[in-house]
Amino acid sequence: MPGNLWAMKQWVVRAMVTLGLVASLGLGTTAVASAGGNPSSKDNGTTTGDTTLAQKIYHQQLSAYHASRNAIESTFRASVNAATATYKQALLTATTSAERSTAEQNKVTAVIEAAQIRSAALTALGHAPTAPTS
Repeated sequence: MPGNLWAMKQWVVRAMVTLGLVASLGLGTTAVASAGGNPSSKDNGTTTGDTTLAQKIYHQQLSAYHASRNAIESTFRASVNAATATYKQALLTATTSAERSTAEQNKVTAVIEAAQIRSAALTALGHAPTAPTS
């Protein structure tokens, strides 16, 4: 039983590291894409080229945002699936009600931790980028 708990915790740690990398890459891409300055003109003399560039940057930022969000959700689903698989495996070897109860508690704890990680990652990701005004 302790081996299953160790494997579950190791998987959660790996998921956190992966999530951190995905979030930093997503946020880094957004920062680099907008590093060229404000795409809108300050004198309201926006040209078609500026608008096209602003739209292109917006779509890049939105794409990076969606990719990061999808990665966060995929990591969460994988964490829950791993916790469920570990729980089912533990039930196969459990012989007492205490072992079954421990297995269930471990699963619930792993799902709660995965939800907390997902929540933190979504908070760090922030809101979707806003479309430029024409």
